[in-house]
Formats: sequence, structure tokens, C-alpha cells
Amino acid sequence: MLNQLRYFLAVVKYHNFTEAAEVCHISQSAISQQIKALEQDLGVQLLSRQGRSFEMTAAGEMFYQRGL
Repeated sequence: MLNQLRYFLAVVKYHNFTEAAEVCHISQSAISQQIKALEQDLGVQLLSRQGRSFEMTAAGEMFYQRGL
């Protein structure tokens, strides 16, 4: 779960899955899968996805603040 947290923080920081994946040295699909797995583990949706963009949900905002 520690890597998933790191990936989530990177996605939020760069506001881009591809750039976050490059920084984390994993593929874009892998980072996306890890974020989905994190959401499943926590039982909440952290990111609201709209096509290629996303916004943090209220739960995502709280999780982000605690993850810093």
C-alpha cells in the first residue's frame, strides 16, 4: 500500500497519470491499476475520472492531506 500511496500522491501532484508514471518509473496502465486497487482497498473513490482528466473526490482530498 505504500507504493500505492506514492503513486496517488504523484498523480495528484502532476495532475497527469502519464507524467506521474514516468516519474515513478512504471507504466501508465500500471499506475492506473494501482490507483484503482488503492480505491478498492480503502473502499472509496479517490479520483473522479472524466475521459483523460480527473478531479479529486472529497475522500481523495482528505486522503491526500493525510498522505502528505
